[in-house]
Amino acid sequence: MLIRLTVKDYVLIDLIELDVDAGFTVLTGETGAGKSIILGAISLILGGRSDAGSIRAGASRSDIVAEFDISKLPHVYSFLDEADLGVDDCVLRRVIDTAGRSRAWINGVPVTVKQLRTLGALLIDIHGQHEHYSLVDASTHSQVLDSFGHLSNSVKLVEETWKSWQFEKNKLNQCLEQSEALKQKAEELLETQRDLDALGFKGKEWAQTIDRHRKASNMNELIDAANQSVRMLGDGEQNILSILANVRARLNGVVEIDPQVDSMLQDLEGLEIQLGEFNRDLRRYAESLDFDSGLVETLDRRIAEVQRYARKYGVKPDDLEEMALSVQMELEKMSSHANLDELRRAEADAGEKYFKAASQLSSDREKSSIELTQKVNAALVDLAMSGVRFEARLNPKDEPGFAGLEQIAFYVATNPGAEAKLVGKVASGGELSRISLAIQSVVHQDSAVPTVIFDEVDSGVGGAVAEIVGKMLKTVGQRAQVLCVTHLPQVAALGDSHWKVSKAHSKTDSKTLLQKLKPKDSVDEIARMLAGEVVSEKAKAHARELINSASI
Repeated sequence: MLIRLTVKDYVLIDLIELDVDAGFTVLTGETGAGKSIILGAISLILGGRSDAGSIRAGASRSDIVAEFDISKLPHVYSFLDEADLGVDDCVLRRVIDTAGRSRAWINGVPVTVKQLRTLGALLIDIHGQHEHYSLVDASTHSQVLDSFGHLSNSVKLVEETWKSWQFEKNKLNQCLEQSEALKQKAEELLETQRDLDALGFKGKEWAQTIDRHRKASNMNELIDAANQSVRMLGDGEQNILSILANVRARLNGVVEIDPQVDSMLQDLEGLEIQLGEFNRDLRRYAESLDFDSGLVETLDRRIAEVQRYARKYGVKPDDLEEMALSVQMELEKMSSHANLDELRRAEADAGEKYFKAASQLSSDREKSSIELTQKVNAALVDLAMSGVRFEARLNPKDEPGFAGLEQIAFYVATNPGAEAKLVGKVASGGELSRISLAIQSVVHQDSAVPTVIFDEVDSGVGGAVAEIVGKMLKTVGQRAQVLCVTHLPQVAALGDSHWKVSKAHSKTDSKTLLQKLKPKDSVDEIARMLAGEVVSEKAKAHARELINSASI
């Protein structure tokens, strides 16, 4: 709730501090004293439109600060926490300078006016000639009806089942999207697998093929080299083996002369044996060589085919076999992907639970809307608005949503036989205030907004109706903090706290003043409201009577 309001240099206000109590607080004062100025300052601190013309003459800026107790407002705590604005306090500040610039802070942290407005809507609801925030905002009507019908648990169940359904739906949609992508990828992998299977390529084959191709393409050179070598070793007229035989025969002729020749002859004989064996092996190798032009063409085609697939898939020929294994593993992995049928069943089950909960909420809302309509219309009769017809409607949504299957909207017809329209479209400020009061008086749950301000709620009424207005306001004040600007003594007498707004004049300027009245002063103020300029003892007695009857 609002704890303190400080306004400095705003219109006619030099400096005022309003320490607000819980319950029902009334603000009274003569016409033109500045009651609407105070409400304008509150509107600014809630994110209302600023105007440099509202700065007090001679001042450089207007400065407005509002302090709130949020100890029982977890949704406000969450807002501050999520926005990283601090949660130990809740202090709103707005400054407007003569250039028309506006700056705002929450707990000392600079914020946008939009943030200020969002938080302000959670803290104060104003109903007046120009301000009637919640009543004209159709998005709040569901909250009012659900509060009236004690439907918080049903609403929470719908919200939870909606979240669960959306979660399962998103999982399914993601899987379907992935499934389509996986299907396309699987087709690509299968094509790759078919290519590689048709290629029939093994890792060792590449090196062997290259070796065979190199040998086959150079066969003539190999044959020529082998045949020439055989002739040079033993088959030619002047061959190495014949020369070695001549060397051996020549050395045998001198072996008796020098015994060292004998060991060399032994080495020579071993060399002849080795060369003889080498010559036989070389001859067999030469005889095995055969030029085959068809083999070269076959190997050329095989190499070209392997290289083509290697280029197609961006790998080296040696890596084709490893790629084939990788493709096989990936295909096996895809085959074990999430089961779409299971996800479809989970999504369908979650949707069924949501619609079951939402349908029950719709049924409960329908019953509550009938009861709320009846009670608000009865309260409107008490407020001398018997010609006004209120109706809480359930308008089906095009699509189901977080808050259910329907949008709650409040309609009103201000004259008998007139077509009912959205409440903010046809009712005047005073009518809106009293309609809001009628609604507030029959909604028995704790108000989502802790502070409610009424202005012009008693416009055009008096006598017994004025007393009913006051009692309704006092009833609302038992569960929410209520501030009411009033001209009616019957309403003022019912206030738990009483503040007087007045205007002081000097030779140079005029100032709006604000004073919290003590019981004796409250009697004098209510007597003034009863009698006018001249306050008689009879008026004071009547004022005391009103106050005493209000306390019974």
